[in-house]
Amino acid sequence: MALLTYDEVLSQTAKDKRFLLTGNGFSISYNYERFSFTSLLESAVANNLIKKESPIYSVFQEFATKDFEEVVKLLETSVKVVEKYKAINTKDKELIQNDAKTLKRHLVNIITNNHPEKITEISDEEFSYSTKFISQYNKVYTLNYDLLLYWSTIKLLDLIYNNKIDNVVLNPTDGFHNSDIVDDYVVFGNDNSSQEVYYLHGALHIFDKKSSIIKNTYSRTDIALKEQTLKNLQNDIYPVFVSEGSSEQKKAKIIHNAYLNHCYKSLCSIGSKNSSLIIFGTMLKTNDTHIREAIKKNKVKNIYFGVSSEENIEELESFKEELEKLDKPKNVFFYNYKTVSVWGK
Repeated sequence: MALLTYDEVLSQTAKDKRFLLTGNGFSISYNYERFSFTSLLESAVANNLIKKESPIYSVFQEFATKDFEEVVKLLETSVKVVEKYKAINTKDKELIQNDAKTLKRHLVNIITNNHPEKITEISDEEFSYSTKFISQYNKVYTLNYDLLLYWSTIKLLDLIYNNKIDNVVLNPTDGFHNSDIVDDYVVFGNDNSSQEVYYLHGALHIFDKKSSIIKNTYSRTDIALKEQTLKNLQNDIYPVFVSEGSSEQKKAKIIHNAYLNHCYKSLCSIGSKNSSLIIFGTMLKTNDTHIREAIKKNKVKNIYFGVSSEENIEELESFKEELEKLDKPKNVFFYNYKTVSVWGK
């Protein structure tokens, strides 16, 4: 089966409502070295931040999780519980509390060390490509939690405002707006506010403030990503992102978070007979079967998978058959993702 080029995909879908779903390939195409890691826990072990013989690592293993936030909360909660039973001495209490603090620092270090610290580290030329790429879609969904898509939407808004880009389809809004008071952040509306960009697995700039989901912005704080994230963690405000675990574990976290659940339900409901979903930078493997289920539920008629070669089609053959055997079958196509120039590279 000959692969389509990306230009042919755009030509075939010119009259359709287009939706984009991106995976880690979006970020890897910017910089492979920075964004090719797959597990935060494995990365922490590889960089000697967490030792396999340490109590912290044992907790990850005991509870069969790779979720840093879950383990931090387990450590902090356990201290409070055993204190009530007067079953912990000062030394052990301090050891567990220090491990929880250390884990927070590890989390910040792992997710920010390889990440560009500021939007200005990416050139205008690179952004000219990424903004053009996303601008041709009615809605954009991403599985990534880094800031590259977010920064691209900021640049696209600026280009639109200054009339420096033509034929833009995407309205790069994300559902966040000003709170009732002037603050360093904006809040997620969850009220059908304008939203065309969806972070299905959360993102580093989105935080769970318990009573609300907030988005920190550099323009309001003038604080770099690393410092901003650490400051929030010290106040028990965690970034909303899903990076680890099985598809079932990911879905469990999604449905218990208002923002993530809203984004997931959107992916489940989009589409019409004249619509196409273009998938770039992900093969939707076993730990993303919840995303496959959302695609099967929605009403999108045409699905375009980006693959590197004809041989890769085999990995998606079973999913292709599932899509073609639905009560309302979907048309499945494959294109060569190497013909997409996301960052001009």
